[in-house]
Amino acid sequence: MVTSIVGNYLIQRGMITPEQYKDILKEQRKVRVKLGLIAVAEGLMTQEEANRVNQLQAVMDMRFGDIAVSKGYLTEGQVESLLKKQGNAYLTFAQALENQQLMTVEQLDQCLVDFQYANNLTASDMEALKSDDIEKILRLYLPMEAEKYVDIAGIAVRTIARLIDTELYPEKAFMASEVEVNRGALQYVEGDNAIHCGMAGNDNELLFVASTFGQEEFDKVDEDALDAVGELLNCINGLYASARSKEGVSLELLPPEFSVELSKMTCKEMLVLPLNVGGSRICFLIAMDNKIEMN
Repeated sequence: MVTSIVGNYLIQRGMITPEQYKDILKEQRKVRVKLGLIAVAEGLMTQEEANRVNQLQAVMDMRFGDIAVSKGYLTEGQVESLLKKQGNAYLTFAQALENQQLMTVEQLDQCLVDFQYANNLTASDMEALKSDDIEKILRLYLPMEAEKYVDIAGIAVRTIARLIDTELYPEKAFMASEVEVNRGALQYVEGDNAIHCGMAGNDNELLFVASTFGQEEFDKVDEDALDAVGELLNCINGLYASARSKEGVSLELLPPEFSVELSKMTCKEMLVLPLNVGGSRICFLIAMDNKIEMN
């Protein structure tokens, strides 16, 4: 998720183009992060020191870490710690940017300083973002009063990422009593701590979700397409109910419902989590101990 969040921020800032972003994603799939890049990103070495070690590797039959230790740039413990981070998504993205000669890790870090300021994030928030842990990242996008929604929101985003679009990314979520949409599906999960979840959008914004999950090329978001969206909701809520059952919470999934003739969805109180999926902005809706109505 960190790749899509940072990548789309760089596109919005005009630092890279959408076409370059696609090339970065391709590069990222085959990249192995260099130890020097991680050391610079972690603030353990300067770029000049990393460059010096890279130059020495051309004439010395030694690994980067061994040379860095011999020069006093790193300790053996630091090298061991850095080696464990070579699969980190943020660092592989940084390596791909560097491989494509678009940006150094130091330049990327400076861009993230601006990102941090623009989004009013703390240093620990930025560490959570770079960890690429979906639940930690989600907490950055949920309002303070939405703590109780974290579990189901996390299951929803992880499931959509796994089944629909690995490059999805969230926008700031908010509490609301209504959201203006003209297409949507809902599913009520009754029992202890009942929940009502939905996916909604305007016109064909749910088309990618429906076609991907339904494994059928729908031409538009009609009832057949929304039936596929409803089945995705059923999958998400089933995972949530299964997890809660291990805590002794009894929940029962009711059949999904949907409509192609909406003006809005309303509720006494619901969480609206906007997600960018497959190039479209959709809304994932969650209500607890309240029902969402289709109007």
